[in-house]
Amino acid sequence: MNERPEIPENITHAEYFNHFLKNRVNNSPISKIPGLNAIIQFEITDRGNGTWNIVVENGFITEITKETLEKPTCTFILDSDTFLSIIRRELTPQKAFFKGKVTIKGNMLLALRMNILVEYM
Repeated sequence: MNERPEIPENITHAEYFNHFLKNRVNNSPISKIPGLNAIIQFEITDRGNGTWNIVVENGFITEITKETLEKPTCTFILDSDTFLSIIRRELTPQKAFFKGKVTIKGNMLLALRMNILVEYM
């Protein structure tokens, strides 16, 4: 297994999606969730905003795309600072949601499991 890349201090959300997310998740020492098949969409609302779609098959990321994919399993709408705070584990997804920093659309059951999934990120 390859080494899991560390998150640089001054990374942007776009750099994280484009260069780190797939390797960090797929090389995580945490056992993958078998049967987790989903399209998880992140809509970043500021600083070079954009939408990233993360395609997960059997717990592994197979694709990250900015293309619009129909019917994501769940969508998280948040700003870049909140996203980076979550991946650095400064803020849990639940706290971000209850503080009104994240809006969720789609499969709420999967969204509630994001606290577990963040450990992969």
